Amino acid sequence: MVLCNQAHVAPHGKEREIVAGFLTVPSEHANRYGRCDLLNLTGPQVKKIAFKPKNPDASRVTYGCGTTLTYAQIAQVIPCFTPGTRIATPKGEKLVENLKIGDRVVTRDNGIRHITWAGQKTMQMQDLQISATMRPVLIRAGALGQGLPERDMIVSPNHRVLVVSDMAKRHFAESEVLIAAKHLTQMKGITPIDLPKATYIHFMCETHEIVLSDGAWTESFQPGDDTLQGIDADQREELFLLFPELATKEGLRRYRAARKTLQQTEAGLITATG
Repeated sequence: MVLCNQAHVAPHGKEREIVAGFLTVPSEHANRYGRCDLLNLTGPQVKKIAFKPKNPDASRVTYGCGTTLTYAQIAQVIPCFTPGTRIATPKGEKLVENLKIGDRVVTRDNGIRHITWAGQKTMQMQDLQISATMRPVLIRAGALGQGLPERDMIVSPNHRVLVVSDMAKRHFAESEVLIAAKHLTQMKGITPIDLPKATYIHFMCETHEIVLSDGAWTESFQPGDDTLQGIDADQREELFLLFPELATKEGLRRYRAARKTLQQTEAGLITATG
């Protein structure tokens, strides 16, 4: 995963251009970095940025509180639900925090599938406030259209939501795409929020699935290089013991994304038009 800002690609000494709080990547350098996401590294909480041109993910950001994180760590708030989210199962909706290995869930593509692994991670207020990219996102009831979700739901910023749109079909040749909650905040009723702490809950199926959560289609946990680094070490060890294939590139290919995932600038083409 390459995390880009203009400091990576601008000529030496050129002042960084800031648009809507994000550092931009000049279009002439798009081929160099490919599809990439943008990190918000602006604001008074950022004290120092130590950029490493040969390994951008290892670049380090020092915050005013003294905490130092790499670019990769900032982006590793894994896709998760929070307690209270109701997941559709063959026996009706169940609270996500009560789901366990072996339980069955309703999926959009493959009918009823079993949960093969589940885990959770609690982040305290000081962790959530380090960077805007770590704050949970509130999706108000009805904010996704057609009365969905059926009730307010809170997810991690990287949790991806299924969006069905004619605009997606026009721009990306696919009417169904996945967009991270943090990239939907231009839409009314979807906003980052401050909480004293957040417990992020994730569950995995035999493949990456689209599941019904509070009546809306969102993703199950997708193991990958970024998400595996984002979970606690003991959970990662447990996953590798249960699924040793996840330690290999070939094993991870089994869990390819259920839909095309849009990055921030791509998502803007959809959310800006409603």
